[in-house]
Amino acid sequence: MKTKIGRILSFLGLVFGFMLLYIIPTQIIPVSQSLLNRINHEEMNTFFPLLIIFSIYTTCAYWLLIRNTNQNGFPLFIKLAFANFMLYPLMGLLESVFWLNSLHIVDSNEFIKIFLRFLITYTLYSLLLSLCKKKGYFNEIGNQLKNLFKGIMWFKIAIISVIYFIIYNIFGYYVAWQFEATRLFYTGSKEIDTFFNMFTSNVSDFSFVLFHIARGIIFGISGYILYNIIDASKIRKSAILTLIFGGFGFQIILPNPIFPEIVRISHFIETTSSMLLFGFIISVMFFTMNGENVKNNCK
Repeated sequence: MKTKIGRILSFLGLVFGFMLLYIIPTQIIPVSQSLLNRINHEEMNTFFPLLIIFSIYTTCAYWLLIRNTNQNGFPLFIKLAFANFMLYPLMGLLESVFWLNSLHIVDSNEFIKIFLRFLITYTLYSLLLSLCKKKGYFNEIGNQLKNLFKGIMWFKIAIISVIYFIIYNIFGYYVAWQFEATRLFYTGSKEIDTFFNMFTSNVSDFSFVLFHIARGIIFGISGYILYNIIDASKIRKSAILTLIFGGFGFQIILPNPIFPEIVRISHFIETTSSMLLFGFIISVMFFTMNGENVKNNCK
């Protein structure tokens, strides 16, 4: 009974901790006045309810991860922090610079502020998660980072990056781009072209292809690190990784001064659904990596 109560309290502590870590960086690194002026105060009424849902979802995904790993302490923290760095702060910065900079919605300095806020949130949350495990021995950071990349099959990472590019284009068009408000936001026009024409245009743009292939590689490396932290059956590994990647889309639903409500909703549906699928696919890709024998019993 005491063990169950302890687990419940630990889970609730992680939920509450994530919420605090999501809010506190904004107080340390304030949002610029120009963005504050764009805030829709009616939409902000839904911020905390949505943040609670986001926090519960994120904690559920990572709770399953730390409950299904034999790693702990500092080594676990380094791996989680590095994987989350690529999945959130780095990916957010790259995406913001690539898309929002061309729309002139956000000042360039704000990109760095957003990056630093996410860096603080997910680094400290990784620390919080690692503290839920038993204390381990402290090893050198350099050795831990070196071990992260040991055994990576770069050919599979390359395939994963191409799969990401395809999924991104399919879900981008057939989900987000079907919303008239989203087309108007990005192009200033309500007109919609065919998927073939848009895909051909994207493929012919070298910077677009290079950028999204690079994103796919980063996602793949992050997924590889998280996959190898988990010590469980194939099914459970796949479910955990799918949930973690699906959480990448949850942050988009939170009210912000950059995206109008309908645009946020379109991207939330698009990104969450596509990343759930992508997370499942990369877990399947890693099943046979290095001929590993994964435990078939569920813990």
